[in-house]
Amino acid sequence: MEKEYRRKSKVDGFLVVGFILLVIYSISFLTPLLWSLLTSFKEEIDFMNNKISFPKSIDFQNYFTAFKNIKVPIVENGIPYQINSIEMLYNSLVYTVLCTFTHTLVPCLTAYAVAKMEVKFGKVIYSIVIITMILPIIGNLASEIQVSKALGFFDNMFGLAIMKGHFLGTNFLIFHASFKSIAKDYSEAAYIDGASELKVLTKVQLPLIKTTISAIALLSFISFWNDYTTPMVYLPTRPTIAYGLYYFNQTTTNESNFVTVRIAGCMLVTIPVFLIFLSTRKKLIGNLTVGGIKG
Repeated sequence: MEKEYRRKSKVDGFLVVGFILLVIYSISFLTPLLWSLLTSFKEEIDFMNNKISFPKSIDFQNYFTAFKNIKVPIVENGIPYQINSIEMLYNSLVYTVLCTFTHTLVPCLTAYAVAKMEVKFGKVIYSIVIITMILPIIGNLASEIQVSKALGFFDNMFGLAIMKGHFLGTNFLIFHASFKSIAKDYSEAAYIDGASELKVLTKVQLPLIKTTISAIALLSFISFWNDYTTPMVYLPTRPTIAYGLYYFNQTTTNESNFVTVRIAGCMLVTIPVFLIFLSTRKKLIGNLTVGGIKG
């Protein structure tokens, strides 16, 4: 009885320490976000006088100024002009949705084939994924650009989505582990009822890992929405809002040269991701029990 009490005390101690560390970790993320939100409503003079105080009044002028001045100059067919915030938001939405779709779908289907269908080269595919994650690939950007131009993918949203639709990376490993954890009884029962491989995938396997799919899709969406380097290189005439924000923070015009305005611009780019998280949080937060076959 005494040993059991000591063991329980140790477990409780680990839980308390873990909880404290998680609280500290959460505060380290939320504090900069809260500071940025408060600063975005300040006037520049108010910010210069006290950088950590609450704003004297709530003013959305910084957001209007940032939205008006987030512009990117481009040259298309020899004609120079500027892309405004609305156009860049549209580009971001198309780029993010297309790339999220392919970046989630391709590793999901590949992982299913390797984990459940026992394809002939399944172990080879799994090994290739591991090897490409271990070996650093350096200096391949120039060749990638040349290949994308040769295939017609350069400066093309759909082409870039195809480039992002590969099975190499962490997504494949997560899907592979998820499919492996599903008991074979589900598929075998469907096969007995005359279901095809496609119906087993769409009606049995995918619904069982829908939480995993949603989580990976959301993380991919956030990653592509915040990505400015890829559009900067591969979409020279279709800049996204993330690249627009990067360019905005490099400008030195009078209206854009204030810290409060630039932070307001950062908060503007964050709003869509925050809204998407709020709309999908109920589907993402929950437990998914795989297995549990009842006799």
